[in-house]
Amino acid sequence: MQDAHNSALSIAVELTAPASARRRLMPRSVDEIYHLAPSEEARLAQARFCHAMYQGDQLAYIPRLPGESPLEFSRRPHKCFLNLTRVVIDVLGQLYHRPVNRRFSGDARAAERIQRALSINPMAPLMLTVDRLTRLQGVCALSVSYQEGELRFWPWPAHRLVVLPDPALPVRPLAVVALAFGEREENLAHVWTARQVTTVVNGRVAAESSHELGRVPFVFFHDRLPVDGFWVEGRGRSLCHANAEFNAKLSELAFTVAMQGFGVMEIVNPDPAQEIAVGPARAIAFSVSGQQPFGINFKSPNAPIAELISDLEFHLRTLLKTQRVPESVLSVNVGQGVSGVSILAAQSPVLEDRVERMALFGAAEQDLLRCALAVLREHEGLTGEVRLAMDFPEPQLEQSISERMAHDRWRLEQGLIAPWDIMLRDDPDAFDSPEDAKRRWLARRAEMAAIGSGGPCPAEPPAPGVAR
Repeated sequence: MQDAHNSALSIAVELTAPASARRRLMPRSVDEIYHLAPSEEARLAQARFCHAMYQGDQLAYIPRLPGESPLEFSRRPHKCFLNLTRVVIDVLGQLYHRPVNRRFSGDARAAERIQRALSINPMAPLMLTVDRLTRLQGVCALSVSYQEGELRFWPWPAHRLVVLPDPALPVRPLAVVALAFGEREENLAHVWTARQVTTVVNGRVAAESSHELGRVPFVFFHDRLPVDGFWVEGRGRSLCHANAEFNAKLSELAFTVAMQGFGVMEIVNPDPAQEIAVGPARAIAFSVSGQQPFGINFKSPNAPIAELISDLEFHLRTLLKTQRVPESVLSVNVGQGVSGVSILAAQSPVLEDRVERMALFGAAEQDLLRCALAVLREHEGLTGEVRLAMDFPEPQLEQSISERMAHDRWRLEQGLIAPWDIMLRDDPDAFDSPEDAKRRWLARRAEMAAIGSGGPCPAEPPAPGVAR
């Protein structure tokens, strides 16, 4: 364990040294990033590139034209980009798009303390962010800390983490180097092991302390099961490079369209003795004889704009296919005559991928529970064990209104859901809990009965104990 701490400390000292930090933050071209030799520096550069592309900082990564200098590139007009990276990652990272049901059992006091921590931390947006960062970079971590008497969770992207794994079990980290957030804190890092934490500033050890957690206070989420080391490849590695190439083509198209709008003046047989000056209240003299042509014509370039647009569409479709994203997932409308069965078949790659991610993230959340209990034992002396059962919500596929109504009617008839479940599903922000939705539904039902509504009375709620 001490060897892992010393190795991680050496890495932290090197990464936080002022010269090393400046080099790490220096912008690199896409080709330079992808041609770096396999190393920790290359992994950090790749992860940082993916995060920048997802955040929308894409103009800096548009490839330069052949022979174009950096100054010429900065002055080139009509540079454009589309954040395809964010679109694809947000479509694929929807495991926590709807609230997840977590059920705790075991020691009552410990379970209550964990539930309090989950209520204080914004778990829905927090886990959605973790899901998307994991999809983008391959690995994301949640840190568990104890601040002002409460547990706090915070996501850490892969470009701010260095992990020294256990050689016997590569998925278990022996030491973690966490690089601080913020431009003014790029020279700050914390080195965590199971018994010690060290703060490194500007390449020097600033503070050291011990703890009794028995583990590092980080929980790691993987995009797929790691089989060859700790880190796994995320979708961003191939997606971001393709996005940069797409932006280059899009910028070339925008430049071509802009130039297509300007006609070029052609002066046929002007007088060679007269200096040509074009402008208002100016005349151009011609010197011709016989049948020689003369005059002024305006011509526009015949750029293949249609072919360029077609090439962009092909590039986009290919990108979606390689990421296993059906085009129907990106559509906001369901076409006429398209059945739910065909939509389900088209979206089967996304659904199959979701099953794998449910298993991976379920195991990671179990580790999050163990880490939270370890922190509470350290700071509050909490005892007792807690068990976690998770229920990820089923995906909501695109359906026509008639299909959704028929599906809801069948589930109501079978007692699988209650009317207030539909209300909560359609407008989750309007209710504090399922019980609140139930009270609202009963009150509305009583109000409709009191005013003598002529419509059919809603179905009775299922009896207690009936599955919903």
